[in-house]
Amino acid sequence: MNQLFAILLAGGTGSRMGESLPKQFLRLRGESLLRHSVKRFRRFGLLKSLTVVSHPDWILETEKELEDLLEPNDRIVEGGESRHLSTLKGIASISYDEKDIFFIHDVARPSFKQNELFQLVEQTKIFGAASIVCPVTESLIRVGRHRNYSEEPLKREEVYAVKTPQSVAGFMLSELLLDPLSSKTSEHPTDLCTWMGKRKVGIVETDFRNTKVTSPGDLTLADSLYIED
Repeated sequence: MNQLFAILLAGGTGSRMGESLPKQFLRLRGESLLRHSVKRFRRFGLLKSLTVVSHPDWILETEKELEDLLEPNDRIVEGGESRHLSTLKGIASISYDEKDIFFIHDVARPSFKQNELFQLVEQTKIFGAASIVCPVTESLIRVGRHRNYSEEPLKREEVYAVKTPQSVAGFMLSELLLDPLSSKTSEHPTDLCTWMGKRKVGIVETDFRNTKVTSPGDLTLADSLYIED
């Protein structure tokens, strides 16, 4: 391992929340979701730099929100039309080598644990990429697109919910960036695990408290599950 970088995806516009304010600026326990994520990575203390990927219309607000938290090596960059393109823009803004490791995190997830970051690094050294995951406790079925029935139950002990942070090594990025990217943003990878495809991804198991804020009610849930770490 050489250097550790963090890319924080904060490109929301508030459309899915039904709010005029993007969700990364919504307050949880007195601070924005964005600040919660930045502060957790800052407490980690081992980053070479932290990159926040913002929607172009909200870059100035992002700068103001983080003016007391960003350090000289940190940066705010403009995002792309999809989550994946935003991730690529964050990666492209950094000079790295094959031994470096990137954390990729969605700031809509305000609760993750410091020890999980260390575990992600260790798993990434082995597999080239790793992800926070959570066991699924409900019964699951597979339903085909445009069908109103199921023919296949899934074994829940073999299914995990994917969370962030995720992590990827520089040598794996060199391989992934060779994969052709669809011109349709709807077909872009939705996270690191989908980008990895059939490649092995190391897993770091967490619990239900790593929740994502995607709708108004989620903010109340996130507050009740918040991890002081």
